Amino acid sequence: MNSASQKLLRFFTWVYCLSWAFDYRASEQGGSAVQFAMFGLSLASAGFVMALGWRRLFILPVGWIMLLWGGYLLSTVPVAWVNGVQSGDYLRNVSPAVLLFTSMSVCQAAAGSGLTWRDIVIPATIASVVNIIWKGIYSIVISGIPINMIRVEMLSQCLPYVLAYMMCALVIQKKWPVWPLLAGLAGVGSLIISVTRSGIFIMVAAAFGAVYGFWQCRKLGVLPAGFVAAKTRHFLSAAGASVLGLIILVAALPFVFERWFERLFHSRGSEYASLDPSALTRLAETKAFIDILNKEPLAWAYGKGMGFPYYWDETFIPELMYTYGNPDLFRAWSCDVRFPGHSIWTYAAFSGGIAGLIIYVGLFAIACTMAVRSCRALTRCRDFPLEIAILPFSGLMAFLSESITSNPFIERAGGLVIGLTIGIIQFVHVAALKSTRAGAVDPAAIRYFARMREVAAVQ
Repeated sequence: MNSASQKLLRFFTWVYCLSWAFDYRASEQGGSAVQFAMFGLSLASAGFVMALGWRRLFILPVGWIMLLWGGYLLSTVPVAWVNGVQSGDYLRNVSPAVLLFTSMSVCQAAAGSGLTWRDIVIPATIASVVNIIWKGIYSIVISGIPINMIRVEMLSQCLPYVLAYMMCALVIQKKWPVWPLLAGLAGVGSLIISVTRSGIFIMVAAAFGAVYGFWQCRKLGVLPAGFVAAKTRHFLSAAGASVLGLIILVAALPFVFERWFERLFHSRGSEYASLDPSALTRLAETKAFIDILNKEPLAWAYGKGMGFPYYWDETFIPELMYTYGNPDLFRAWSCDVRFPGHSIWTYAAFSGGIAGLIIYVGLFAIACTMAVRSCRALTRCRDFPLEIAILPFSGLMAFLSESITSNPFIERAGGLVIGLTIGIIQFVHVAALKSTRAGAVDPAAIRYFARMREVAAVQ
């Protein structure tokens, strides 16, 4: 690829990564003109990137995931058509899955055409921070929700990504992680203000992925001398900055910690319910999924289609009406629901049947396996940033943790940023293929990258 084409490719790659920075979840069911414009910008820029780098779209290893996910996307069309799903409902629900595919495609074309990881990570991180701040501004200023009543409305779907980036940088980045820490703290602040308990699990999962990546790097012998002492200083500095930020937040927004106490120990309706109201809502949704599929047993094989209307089971009204205020308000929230559910896994089974659930499980299982295997590439490209190499695994752990209590595919940005997280894997492998260093210490890695060179030569 010549210099002019590469510059054009870089431009559209940045446009794609930044295109969702001001995305939000509109109150109107059909979406707004601004949202359609942003979605169109994402698709158009992705199309230009794929057109410029089409020869590299399906290079290994991420090419396998793209083929799997692309086949699944094609299968959703006839399923939705057979079940009579309205086209608008289908498009709204399938758009995050489409953006996951385009994100992986953009990473494939960029990595195979000579661009570096910076052309993905930097704009993606900028867009993530902007989106976190923008969601807060939109919720408080435009939507008019009082700051002391804000909850999930201000949560960005890119939070798992920025938290994973912060954890990877804190655990394994060689230099002082200024920008990853600032990006991560913006996400932490959003979680604290919105009183989101599940954010704790996301941070723990991201930290687990980062620590596991550190163990892999230590095992491969790619850590520099004096690394532990440097990281100790980083952790102490980060802890001091976090304590200072917490003190400022307490002074500025004291009601936040009152809400945290209420949310943890006296959640509204919890005294009348057998489980947490959030868990009961998900159970009501899941029971409805099962009942709808049981009406047509064959639907368990292929599902009801993305965008098929459902409801929340009314047997949970006695326990949930205290949370929602009264049965009528519960019914207003729970009838004719068309968004992609509270869980990746239950909605995957509802919309795509057992086959769809297997595809979703396979997507994350294969991606996590490839993310772990990509650490071996560091023996061939020792100059590659360690925190970027382990970011895909840490990020996937964070998104999987989020999937327990929420659905990242409920908004377009969720699918887009998951695809970028997976696509970063390809940059590690391309860097290993291009490296002229002969320092691999793992025989399996040598054999693996020898096969990769053969595939690259054929393509």
